Amino acid sequence: MGVVDAHVHVYDEGFWPARWFDSVAHRWAHQPLERRDPEIVRPRIESGMADPDGSNLIAQMDTAGIDKAVILTLDWELGIGEPSKVSIEQIHERYHNMVELHGDRLVAFAGIDPRRDNAVELLEWAVQRLDMRGLKVYPPAGFYPYDTRLYPLYERCQAWGLPVVIHTGTTIAMLRPRFANPLGVQDVQIDFPKLTIWMAHAGFPWWWDEAVSVAETSASTYLELSNWEEEAYQHEERVIRRIADARDRIGAHRILFGTDHFSGPRYRGEDKLVSWTRWVSGLSERAARYGVEFSDEEVGLILGGNAERCLVLAPKV
Repeated sequence: MGVVDAHVHVYDEGFWPARWFDSVAHRWAHQPLERRDPEIVRPRIESGMADPDGSNLIAQMDTAGIDKAVILTLDWELGIGEPSKVSIEQIHERYHNMVELHGDRLVAFAGIDPRRDNAVELLEWAVQRLDMRGLKVYPPAGFYPYDTRLYPLYERCQAWGLPVVIHTGTTIAMLRPRFANPLGVQDVQIDFPKLTIWMAHAGFPWWWDEAVSVAETSASTYLELSNWEEEAYQHEERVIRRIADARDRIGAHRILFGTDHFSGPRYRGEDKLVSWTRWVSGLSERAARYGVEFSDEEVGLILGGNAERCLVLAPKV
């Protein structure tokens, strides 16, 4: 089994609203004791995140030993309250082109705010014309996972057999984490019992127990581990025991490896990708230090077997 990163992002200039970069620049400029001018910081942030055709991501995947990655589209315009320079349709088209360019190394999921008037049509177009293989839902943009405006999107994904990634956990500037509590996913499980759900971030950092409990209630719900490296590097035993507990309760076959990696040349860089991949790859040996057992088969499922199975089962519509 190969390594599949179930959660990456690729950015190019204009994909997200300018207000978001203004907010980040202001925060970064005022973090050091010696404050800097946000107007000087801002251009470096956006250019440092840009990876126009995904080539930087592929190079970083090669370094980390990742065979395939799932690009998740982010639709933040309504959440931030300002349009992006690049339309959501153009962003989807760019991701389609990246997948075409890099062959079987990349898969792309659509990302659509359900409050868009044309949300259903946009999803149908992205899946049927651009071969998007799933849907990314981002509640911190200002809606709960059980918002009924999402239901037509869920209905189509369930009918098509496509996975839906629901963000559960913390978020970034100008977006609202209170909408992302994993408990909000339970309504979706009840109303769409055959829908495959990936719980992105598995509740990081506040809601691990809630995320596992929610995943326990549906055989088609998966936990995705991105962002938990931030705790794993400082509290290794705690995170290993949490993953082991999830394995015991829902099975290793429903845990996904993901990094939440941005591939720009100066944004997080490839160190995060390499180090988290290495940490999860060595889970059997790491766990043994604390008297916890993970088989090589279980680690292989987490690292890529589970995501690959979901993607294979998701037919091209």
